[in-house]
Amino acid sequence: MGSFTFRLQKVFEYRSLEEEWAKNFFLEKQVARVAAEAELDEISKVRKFFLAARADDLTTRLELETRLQKLDDSERSCRLLIQHLLTEENEARETWILKKQDKGVLETLMDNARIEWQHQEDLKEQQALDEWATQRRKVA
Repeated sequence: MGSFTFRLQKVFEYRSLEEEWAKNFFLEKQVARVAAEAELDEISKVRKFFLAARADDLTTRLELETRLQKLDDSERSCRLLIQHLLTEENEARETWILKKQDKGVLETLMDNARIEWQHQEDLKEQQALDEWATQRRKVA
């Protein structure tokens, strides 16, 4: 009995690589978005700290106002970055799903080919057994 060989094995291996690459790219985008969201949380914590600080004189109040304005700018840019990263993450997810489906099609083809190969091997084995039984009857 010979071993099973899938005629599209190289294509299947390449599609598996593509799917893995797309998955890794999606995960990288997800990590970048989570990092940006963590930065936004940190900005929020710093803002709460400055808002709770006492500003007794005019100079301190001006410094506090300047810091809060810088935090506002940082928060705006961080929110824009998160929106951009979320868009990229969604695109990467869609690409990964497509690559996964492409690989799945080849997996189905390979499974069907394996079933057909096994059926043919079973038929060959049955024919060999039938022939052996026929030969044995002729001898006896």
